[in-house]
Amino acid sequence: MEITVAKELVIRAGKEMAETGLIARTWGNISCRTDDKHFVISASGKEYETLSEDEVIELDIDSLEYQGEIKPSSEKKVHSEIYKLKEDVGFIIHTHQHNASAVSAMGQHIIKLDRDYEGIGDFLLVAEYGLPSTSKVSDKVAEAVNDSVGNAVIMSNHGAVCYGRDYDETLQLARNLEEACGNYLKFIGVDPHDGDEDHFEDLWNTSSVVMKYMEIREKLPAYLDDFAQIIGPSRSILSEEKEEEETIAKAVRNNKPIRVRGKGAMCNAASTSDQVAISMIIEKNARAALAGLGVKPIGKYEAMFMRQFYLKKYSKLKDKNVDENEAEE
Repeated sequence: MEITVAKELVIRAGKEMAETGLIARTWGNISCRTDDKHFVISASGKEYETLSEDEVIELDIDSLEYQGEIKPSSEKKVHSEIYKLKEDVGFIIHTHQHNASAVSAMGQHIIKLDRDYEGIGDFLLVAEYGLPSTSKVSDKVAEAVNDSVGNAVIMSNHGAVCYGRDYDETLQLARNLEEACGNYLKFIGVDPHDGDEDHFEDLWNTSSVVMKYMEIREKLPAYLDDFAQIIGPSRSILSEEKEEEETIAKAVRNNKPIRVRGKGAMCNAASTSDQVAISMIIEKNARAALAGLGVKPIGKYEAMFMRQFYLKKYSKLKDKNVDENEAEE
């Protein structure tokens, strides 16, 4: 495939998936095989709505070498391992889509589905957890892909990866996966549509999924990697009025998000765009927490490491106008 065509397909897929909510902001990544030795992938930290050809980078499948100063996705090794395993795969999408992300936090190795889904089958394999962008996560995803009968696998506490022959097949797989995971959540008593209503106004997320979780737990820990990166290991849920008033005032001064029982999650940040992003992450993590009740969240030290690594990485990219609240994949 010509490299310009491959880049156009990656850009097109990013825009289409952003419009349908399967990918948001810079989270996730998309790639397309160009020949037996190369593939192109979306750049790190670039929004899909404005992705340009220069921000889709060609890499060598084996060495992962590339040309230019724009960095490819940090999860490039996940893509290269799948291309090496599956010669018929021509397109890959890694998403943090809501229902698949919730299922990823349930501590299961196999998800038994209610029926056969096209391109997936009647069960999903869950790759063992590994810190983002490490060899462990790419190795464990490769193991799950190798053992899977379908063309989608769940990444523990992270999201999912779908892979197909071409653009159309892989996009449909991502849609089928979200439907399959949504039906599984219904089966275990978690409404996949909680939070779909209009619920974000004046900094506050008051979605039903956030409110429901806060009624039954004292803290919202990190069940998903993007929550750990952007917010940290956990956030307490406040209930005392005096403490609430003092903490809200402090949070406003420091642009920090907090949660208040009966009131919602205050998604405080430096810009409206960041507030919306934090709202999405909190909501997605709350859904994952409900799905994973009784299952251990991401370890405290792993979450702290991710947060500190993220902040350190951001500080290096600050001069290049990379938003502090963008996930770097």
